[in-house]
Amino acid sequence: MPPRRREVDRPLRKEVRLLGRLLGEVLIEQEGEELFALEERIRTLAIRRRRGPSEGRAHASAELSKLLATLPHDRIEPVIRAFTVYFRLVNLAEQHHRIRRARAYARDPGARPQRGSLEAAMRALKDAGVPAERVRSALRSLDVTLTLTAHPTEAARRTVLEKLYRIAKNLEERDRCHLTPDESASKLAEIREEITAVWQTDEVRRDRPTVGDEVKNVAWYIEEILWDLLPELPAVIGRAFEAAYGEPLDAEFVPLRIHSWVGADMDGNPLVLPAVLEDALFAYRIRGLRRLVRAARELGGALSQSLRHVTPPPWFIASIEEDAAAMPEVAAHFGPRTEGEPWRRKLRFIEARLTATLDHAEHGRAEARARSGQGPALEGRAFVRPEEPTLAVPYREPSELERDLALVADSLRAAGCARSGERRARALLMRVRALGFALAELEMRAPAEDARAAATAIAEGRVEPAQMSPEARRVFEALQRIAAAQRDSGESSCRTLVLSMTQSENDILAALACAKAAGLWDEAKSCARLDVVPLFETLGALNDSARILRALLAHPEYRPHVLARGVQEVMIGYSDSGKEVGLLAASAALRRVQETLPKIAAEAGLPLRVFHGRGESVARGGGPAHQALLALPAGSVGGRYKATEQGEALDHKYARPELAMRTLELMLSGVILHTLGAQPRPPAASELRYSAAFDELAETGRRVYRGLVWEEPRFVEFFTAVTPIDEIARLPLGSRPSKRRAGGLESLRAIPWVFAWTQNRAILPGWYGVGSGLEAMGQRPEGAELLKEMMASWPFFRAVIDNVEMVLAKADMTIFAGYAELAPDAARKAVAPRIIAEYRLTRSWLKRLTGNRRLLEGNPTLQRSISLRNPYVDPLSFLQVELLRASRGGDSGRDRSLLLTLNGIAAGMRNTG
Repeated sequence: MPPRRREVDRPLRKEVRLLGRLLGEVLIEQEGEELFALEERIRTLAIRRRRGPSEGRAHASAELSKLLATLPHDRIEPVIRAFTVYFRLVNLAEQHHRIRRARAYARDPGARPQRGSLEAAMRALKDAGVPAERVRSALRSLDVTLTLTAHPTEAARRTVLEKLYRIAKNLEERDRCHLTPDESASKLAEIREEITAVWQTDEVRRDRPTVGDEVKNVAWYIEEILWDLLPELPAVIGRAFEAAYGEPLDAEFVPLRIHSWVGADMDGNPLVLPAVLEDALFAYRIRGLRRLVRAARELGGALSQSLRHVTPPPWFIASIEEDAAAMPEVAAHFGPRTEGEPWRRKLRFIEARLTATLDHAEHGRAEARARSGQGPALEGRAFVRPEEPTLAVPYREPSELERDLALVADSLRAAGCARSGERRARALLMRVRALGFALAELEMRAPAEDARAAATAIAEGRVEPAQMSPEARRVFEALQRIAAAQRDSGESSCRTLVLSMTQSENDILAALACAKAAGLWDEAKSCARLDVVPLFETLGALNDSARILRALLAHPEYRPHVLARGVQEVMIGYSDSGKEVGLLAASAALRRVQETLPKIAAEAGLPLRVFHGRGESVARGGGPAHQALLALPAGSVGGRYKATEQGEALDHKYARPELAMRTLELMLSGVILHTLGAQPRPPAASELRYSAAFDELAETGRRVYRGLVWEEPRFVEFFTAVTPIDEIARLPLGSRPSKRRAGGLESLRAIPWVFAWTQNRAILPGWYGVGSGLEAMGQRPEGAELLKEMMASWPFFRAVIDNVEMVLAKADMTIFAGYAELAPDAARKAVAPRIIAEYRLTRSWLKRLTGNRRLLEGNPTLQRSISLRNPYVDPLSFLQVELLRASRGGDSGRDRSLLLTLNGIAAGMRNTG
């Protein structure tokens, strides 16, 4: 039974029909009526299989299965591509509808603020009695960072995403503008042209992307989306504060910083060599400086205030005279053009200094690439340089540029230009404070064992890289390149080293020794010039993290280092812990860590920043960000929040400015509410009781999960047969291999692990063991009542259950049963019934806890989205089963079609891991 239609979704339904019609026209034009008729026949059967009368569903399912199994070889690929393009268009329409709904809230003066918005958060703080000054204080000390990462299974090509981006812009213009009939027809023609271009573009990359390609990909989101949003955030927060408290905010702060792992993530990626990391440092810096040169030029063009009409403060005139004395060539070149226009003159000096800084970076990059044999960099879009070369003093560090821009902004206000230029000047200042010279601050991640190997070599006197093992040398040389970058352009080039698979305090001490030997030590402050961040990923490491942190904070060398740095950062991994022990046990361990570590740091007189290594899928810590933030343990945020955003999530959350702003509002509002304690929480005694109950059901879930995944002898055989895991490894998706090293299930990364289970529609990592845990607790005296009480009163438990409900709604055991037929009989009989039984048990318990007859009754938007997609994903799943069977039977001619189904199902499920 399809979900109830809502009136607010009418525009979405209309848009989906429009895009579907245009796609149908493209199919007929490009492939002929026969393919269109075939696709429509498949689509009709798939819908009847899901939504038709119950007596006809089995017949439709059998007919669909037969039709797809006998599909002519030359029709398979076009059919797969037709459904895949349809999903891309539906995803686009849904993104646009989210924007439409947000704008509807904003336009209606009588409407309540949209849930999760900054205004809703400010009103909640006001209603909770939080004084305005306390909110201001929290905002001034806000420390929020997004760390962008590459995604080893991101399925969509950049060129396809850019075409979809242009379609989205056209849809928005149709929505917002009162178009003439000719203009409307023109927009429709442009959309159709882009759909045709998508159809004619290969969905599968010919080659695996390089690390440099991934840097360019992540840079696109910063340049095209986040660059313009960063200065807007303080204004949005200010308006929300004033709407709630009735007074201006009057506080300067940087609400968000952007970091990146792309180009410096050595964990399991042999392609990230020291030279590659060095080139990434240059790439981010050069792209950022090009943006800053353009921005300074545009600001100078706008600040045309004349001495005839405006009187600047004397200290501003003095700064211009100092610039002229330090850079006489620049003064002589621009002097006549800017006579009597002091702000324009000042900006010419700033632009000249930025250009010199850029020239220095480009020269350094060319030299570095020549040394490493990489050849010249290909950066795509041309950069327009100033009209004539000028001799200027380069900026050494971003703080120097900040001082200049602050001087400009403050002088504009002092001269009565607050409404004729100050806002633009402060916007540029805000960007520099958030980003520095680079588009993003690079962070390095490396395996802890490699840092230990390098430290051992150093301790033994083998301090030259050539004397070290390959793994140790790679880490040590990378740190040397970071030291060089810091000397060249400041510490903010790269000042974070994340140690993956940290197992003890000795891993962190080893990294500290490496940093000292690599030239990253500040003798005056007795600290390294970078933060060493332990990444606790396994259950053992999470459980041992409290002991490790205590040992570090008491260590005679580490304690002075971290006190000088000012904050201890700790990263917790959601992915590997979930793969190791299942969703419930991983969630319990992660919650305990976040309850305990802030207390240990506070005892040591040091703030703690928790870095959340979340993925996009529920099995890897994904789910609604706002809800997840509010569910974190009390005291675990404290105004400091850091999280990863992976390649796949970037397209879902940041592909359009409005989507990105909504994503950032949800995150920031959650941080603010949690920091100020305004989110609902049960009494402390109740929360202790709930935590104990959750730990108990999590232990049951752990035993059940490990009993299947790690202890069932035939599980690996089954997993390999019923998922396209081997095919995923062959797909040219990301630069990083799907395994950290040679080996079996233990070496497989969590991302392809989840991707594989998503493809066969079981999505096992997101729910297996949950039903057994709930059942064991529910069978205890008053256990069922306790679970319902936890569901009603404890945000943490409700967030876990809501996420599991979403995964169960996406999963399909009937489809999965078809994949199970690919496994040998013994493996299938040993594993498949256990998976199906656990799914049914989990589904039954979730309905009991939510009180709903159907999954997601409380979330009609998501229910509609899944209901809309499922009938269209099903044919791709049927085809994938047949193609896997043929491919494994020796028909290598099916490989390309098989890879296309991976793309199509990922687009339909909106998830690759």
